Amino acid sequence: MNLTEFEKSLSNFCTGYETYTKLMSDIKRLDNLMQANEKQLNDSLIKIPFTHLYFVDGLGIFKHQTPTLIKQNRQLITKYNRKLIKAKKLSSSLQKQLKTIRSDYLRSNGEESKAKDKLANKYLKQFWQI
Repeated sequence: MNLTEFEKSLSNFCTGYETYTKLMSDIKRLDNLMQANEKQLNDSLIKIPFTHLYFVDGLGIFKHQTPTLIKQNRQLITKYNRKLIKAKKLSSSLQKQLKTIRSDYLRSNGEESKAKDKLANKYLKQFWQI
């Protein structure tokens, strides 16, 4: 790879890594929302003493918020799973890009190596303290 291609590879990696970081923060946010929703769902059920069983209420009727909470939980889980699949694909793509960049860097020599080192420091400094 010449310097221009190397710089383009680094730029693509950095853009992908920023996207991955945003995706992971979205996944974490959705996870927190799901946990809060599940807590509300659990609070809406009545525990039968001395067992691990729950029932809806004394009359067998759903409490007013339960169907809404179940629907919200389903939507959150669907979004979470989609983002998780995207994150997995992006992660493997980033690993391949980084492997390509690393192998090209290790194959370079002399002046080219120094130039690539400067480019790598320029692009990757924002992610790691170099």
